[in-house]
Amino acid sequence: MLAHHVLFWLKDDATAEEEQKFHQALLDLESIAPSAFFHVGTPAAIERDVIDASYSFSLFAAFETMEQFETYQKHPEHIAFLNGPNKLAKRVLIYDAD
Repeated sequence: MLAHHVLFWLKDDATAEEEQKFHQALLDLESIAPSAFFHVGTPAAIERDVIDASYSFSLFAAFETMEQFETYQKHPEHIAFLNGPNKLAKRVLIYDAD
């Protein structure tokens, strides 16, 4: 299994409408993800010293095989997200674990 966790920090000048469109674009990626688990969220209201809640959105997907992950990565809709809505992000951080 491959765990794919992506954190997005949106640009400071992103409007509420842009944030909503970005959120929807993340949710739309689920339809192309052949994953065992898919979740899009925002920072939880949990305060502890070890928690970083500075990001805007989180995408987490668990793929059963590397082939499923590669299919997702190369899908035209994923590429369109990278070249479109993802431009609203000032920072993207990815954690992949197997």
